Amino acid sequence: MSRQGQGFQHANMAIDETQVRKWNETALQDIEYHRRQFEHPYRSTQALSSFIKSVLEISGGEALDVACGAGADILHLSKQLDGFRWTGIDIAGEVLFPLSQSIFEKHNLKVTLASGDFYNLTEMFKEKSFDLVLSIQTLLIVPSYEEALDQLLAMTRGWLFITSLFTDFNVDAKVEVMDYSWPVGRQGPYYYNVWGLPRFRSYCEERGCKEFLIQDFDIDIDLPPLETKGFGTYTQTLADGRRLQFTGPVYEPWKFVAIRMGD
Repeated sequence: MSRQGQGFQHANMAIDETQVRKWNETALQDIEYHRRQFEHPYRSTQALSSFIKSVLEISGGEALDVACGAGADILHLSKQLDGFRWTGIDIAGEVLFPLSQSIFEKHNLKVTLASGDFYNLTEMFKEKSFDLVLSIQTLLIVPSYEEALDQLLAMTRGWLFITSLFTDFNVDAKVEVMDYSWPVGRQGPYYYNVWGLPRFRSYCEERGCKEFLIQDFDIDIDLPPLETKGFGTYTQTLADGRRLQFTGPVYEPWKFVAIRMGD
């Protein structure tokens, strides 16, 4: 694949084209949501940036954000992580990337954007092409993580950073959610899974992981429930001041995981 600055390409999809059309339609309906993400980084993005900076021993290289959405995290992280050449891939890129291009141009940031399926990374890029790979809030929404994780690990010659819902227990909790506050046709079901870290770590180590680091993400602001009583993060505060995150009835144990694949 040639790098084309802020142009984007369309890879051969490994999934059903009907589902791709649905994702594109959803992305188009949510375009203002993606636009707002560029305005101010989320608390989770700020915390992830600090975690990455505390772990990385390199300054610069090739960076890949998998399932990047419109690319807001690329914009915000690029301001904190110097010297990286960024690539973003998202299956709804045909809809989202025209928005990204104008914003990246405004900030004089060159990003390679590819519209494609994250299950198909090894057909889009050479293996071990990236010093820094990101998977932000993605593995929780797939029915199982193994196939997607294999693709992420195959891309990584340095560090892979994953944000998702994890538990220290040796248990996977597979959760399906229906959100009846959404219009008919978009109500679900959606996966919102919590993965057991012991098995997840073993899976990575069996595939060559040299180092495995974990950090909890505890949000530092109060978030109210949505007025619609639908899907969306809100907080409840404990007696010690720590905030727990929920969406609807589901507790969100957010963690950052760093996986080193290099020598």
